Amino acid sequence: MTNLRHRNMVWIGIVAVFVIFGWMFLPDQARRFPDDLTFDLAGYINQFFNWLARRAAIGPFAVKDITRALAAAIELPLDLVRGLLIKGFRLRLPGLGHVEIAAFPWWALTAVWVMLAHRLGGRGAAFLVLGSCAYFLVFDLWESAMLTLASVSLSVVVGMMLGLFLGIWAYRRPRLGAALTVIYDIMQTMPVFSYLVPILLFFGFGPVSALVATVIYAMPPMARNTTLALRRLPGSASDLATMAGCTSRQSMWLVLLPSARNGLLSGLNQVIMLSLSAVIIASIIGAGGLGNDVLQGLKSMRLGRALEAGLAITLMAITLDRLSRAAAGQRRDNLRAAPSFSRRLVMPGILLIGLAAAHIAPELGKFPPALTLSTGGLIDAGVAWLNVALQGPINLLSDGTVRLILRPVKEALLALPWLVVVLACAMAAYALQGLRLAVVAGVILGFILLTGYWDQAMISLYLVLVSTVIAMLAGFLVGIAVGLRPWLNRPVTLIIDTLQTLPTFVYLIPVVMLFGLGDFPALIAIVLYALPVMIRYTKDGIINVPHSLIEAADMAGCSPRQRLTFVQLPQALPEILLGVSQTILMAFSMLVITSLVGTRGLEQDVLVAVSKAKVGEGLIAGTAISLLSILADRLVTQASKRLRGHLGQA
Repeated sequence: MTNLRHRNMVWIGIVAVFVIFGWMFLPDQARRFPDDLTFDLAGYINQFFNWLARRAAIGPFAVKDITRALAAAIELPLDLVRGLLIKGFRLRLPGLGHVEIAAFPWWALTAVWVMLAHRLGGRGAAFLVLGSCAYFLVFDLWESAMLTLASVSLSVVVGMMLGLFLGIWAYRRPRLGAALTVIYDIMQTMPVFSYLVPILLFFGFGPVSALVATVIYAMPPMARNTTLALRRLPGSASDLATMAGCTSRQSMWLVLLPSARNGLLSGLNQVIMLSLSAVIIASIIGAGGLGNDVLQGLKSMRLGRALEAGLAITLMAITLDRLSRAAAGQRRDNLRAAPSFSRRLVMPGILLIGLAAAHIAPELGKFPPALTLSTGGLIDAGVAWLNVALQGPINLLSDGTVRLILRPVKEALLALPWLVVVLACAMAAYALQGLRLAVVAGVILGFILLTGYWDQAMISLYLVLVSTVIAMLAGFLVGIAVGLRPWLNRPVTLIIDTLQTLPTFVYLIPVVMLFGLGDFPALIAIVLYALPVMIRYTKDGIINVPHSLIEAADMAGCSPRQRLTFVQLPQALPEILLGVSQTILMAFSMLVITSLVGTRGLEQDVLVAVSKAKVGEGLIAGTAISLLSILADRLVTQASKRLRGHLGQA
């Protein structure tokens, strides 16, 4: 271990000396990458997609006609669900002409959902559903909420089916699974904005494009969980199916998948949460619903209405999360007794009664406008007063952070010679894992250089770097406090669970209210989004330290501080380092959302690419964000493995 530690110190010294002297003596070409050496990959990508969308054909069929037909096929079930929940139907029947069919009224849907929630999660879940529906109705958000629910429901169904298929495929073919894992990493780290432009070219502006983008974003966890759940099954499950004479298909669908039910439901829960987190992004290309209400409120600075819609999304996310977790926590042998035949007809009967009532008297399907209210104006006035009252402290905090932390770090990263950064990262990667990771680091940074996005990458990196350090320090301290005080665990866990169900855009609303636009509010939003992960991993690491080690430390006469420093923290270090890795990934995933409040890195290029329909620029900037997050994750992961080895925990 001494030799290994000595070698690491030597490597650190080499990197430090190289950075310092390289900064001082390198020629200009090694400081600023020559523009004439960059490659206009974005232009070629734009040409390819324009050809693909306008002139490419598969046999006698043009690609654009195929994608438009596929969009029409996708729109049919979407229109069906939206018709049932919101608009109703207008059908033409032979001999009867046009027939109007009303949508299910709000009271029938609410009653059925409350009963279903009671069945899954008991009284608590039922009251949560009832409260959420009441909020949608009272704040006149019912139609927007139902539109969002329709889009999310269909996205979840498609994402679940596609993820299940890919997960089974990867389970049966491990080599394919390894390749798919890389693709999933890119899909989950690439900003959703990057998907939007090519999707718009093929599927047009509207809810279908939003649905496709949401499925691409939300599907990977289902595929990962399916493969992982199947691999974790004991060999006896497969042996049992073979002994029973099952075919390969029967073994999968009748034995293995039912046995992996809990893992599959956990994947479904993640698909639901990611679909909801994408609703505001999807609203940019015509999804509508609550996401559009939030987006329009942010654009027009009607922050009160945006906050109301954001809270509605939050309520929907918490409700669906609670119900999906309740379903995942139930086991078939522990389910309540199956209801009688007459009870099974109650919920369909309520829906049919509601449908008939809405058809006979349409006013029965509408919530009385006199019972609705809006606090948007009051909230806007309160925010204006708060900004005036706290203008001094807010400006002091914002200006001080920008002047003392943000601007120096940003200028330092932009001033670093590109050659120093590339070689320093490559040497650090070589010291951590060897030549393979060093080559990966060089290729990733080389791609950013050659495509001409180096300065934008450094601007994005500085914001992620500062945000991650702050979130790590704050989360580390809070996590230790919670881990050492068991009575804090339950309330803090509840707060963390709630924060992690919030869609990303919801974090922007209070930040914009207090701090306006710019890098500082973006920093606050990223820290708030990434902080719960660091708290969770730190507190779990402290709590899960074996009790026997704590007793041994007490018997040795250690003080509480010594016990924490020499026993609990070293034992919890693997969990804490995993939290660091996840915090970095969360910061990168939030980065592109901050482009809406005025940040100027790669994320801004992605947003501009969407507004100007530039596929190449959007894909390259998004890919650069994805590759940077993957590289940071790999470096931290390897560092944690090396540290675990030093501690004898490998």
